[in-house]
Amino acid sequence: MRWANSYELRCRQAAEGAPVESTEGEVVGASVTHPADWTVAREQRTFDDTYGFTLWEPESGPAAHDHGGTPVLRVARAYDLEPSGIEAAVRERLAEYPDLPLEKRTVSAGAEKHQGVAVGPIPGSTPSTEVYVPVDDRVYRINVYATRPGEEGLDAGDLDLLSNLRFQTPSRPVESLGLPDGDNASTYYEGDAALVEQEESAHEAVTEAAAEEETNRTFGTASTRRIPRYSEKRISEGCYLANSRFFFQTQHGPRANKRSGDGIRTGYSIIGKPNYWGEYTHGNLKYGRCKERYYTNDKFAVDYPLGRGDAVFSPFRRGTVTFAGRNKTHEDYGIFVSIRANNGKYVNLSSHLSGLARGIKRGAKVDRNTVIGFAGDSGGPNIAVGRVHLHQAFYRNPRFNKDGAPYGGRGLQTLYHHYFRGDGGIHKLGWSHTRKQKSKGDRISH
Repeated sequence: MRWANSYELRCRQAAEGAPVESTEGEVVGASVTHPADWTVAREQRTFDDTYGFTLWEPESGPAAHDHGGTPVLRVARAYDLEPSGIEAAVRERLAEYPDLPLEKRTVSAGAEKHQGVAVGPIPGSTPSTEVYVPVDDRVYRINVYATRPGEEGLDAGDLDLLSNLRFQTPSRPVESLGLPDGDNASTYYEGDAALVEQEESAHEAVTEAAAEEETNRTFGTASTRRIPRYSEKRISEGCYLANSRFFFQTQHGPRANKRSGDGIRTGYSIIGKPNYWGEYTHGNLKYGRCKERYYTNDKFAVDYPLGRGDAVFSPFRRGTVTFAGRNKTHEDYGIFVSIRANNGKYVNLSSHLSGLARGIKRGAKVDRNTVIGFAGDSGGPNIAVGRVHLHQAFYRNPRFNKDGAPYGGRGLQTLYHHYFRGDGGIHKLGWSHTRKQKSKGDRISH
């Protein structure tokens, strides 16, 4: 294996596009030796009072162009933590996940063999073991990411990677960079209020028209009679099939894909481009999951191509936002919104957004006419996720990280989705196309 020179994180590199000047001092004060074809992504925000960089391994195989790479190691300075506070921080982490068998162990990092404390696995889309390392009067919080489900925790390769770290004294504080707070949903707000109001009004107009049609003839009562009545039930691999008559809807609006030349009629999208049920390829996750304890279980996730900035609506008739923005445990989703439906057990995750609609934050109440964000291609830092699309996943009774991001639970398959264009008012999704069923590659209206 070829090895590159150590990557040194310098403060001028924190600003996107800024020239690198080695004469300026380091902000994080850490470097890592890594394979030459791996990449190091500098963070543009602070997260949980930490700032650092992430080492990414490139994706291989046919899905590489879709989702780019896999996070391997995040090295960050915990600028609000002192060495004497490490034990309390570890206890707090253990207390956050009483349902999971997190392990605490002593490890060493760097050529100087600094003694640190590892705790994990911390759940998320890519679980990691969190390592707290004191260096002089500083503390580093290092995340070593799991590479395969069932292989959480530190192995010999992970320990070797930790030993390749080098630490230097930073010459500037993190605060001098003036970075935005990555934990604050408002950091990701975009779009003006007038645009959102137009989108929501247009969407509400078609839902009202559908309601009137329900009263007169078909939409609600008659079209709902087209749906078989069954309660949720367990299916293969531990996933669940959703209650057939619980309300789910397509999430794009009447103005979606309005740009000419995209090959998609305005108000429509395409099911499963690039990924459909069981084809989940984000990062190093080459297959969907149903019941992993530490991961998000995206066996029945669906991607929908959209135009950049297209409005994305809540999929539920009513619900509550549990998470909005970015975080480090679900980094490969980019900017995402998680919503718990009003039945208390169905949860949606909508990801790769370009930004959030104003007011969308943890605890916000939403309904089927609420714009939650805008379509984009956000993902892991500097790692492309392919064309602009909405990644839509549903879960049954997941657990939540401290910040409200979901993990665990069971993957949820939703067959029947309401829409407000054309006749019938119901899309039925399936593995193959039939007269009454849509599948991957079929166009789907708002």
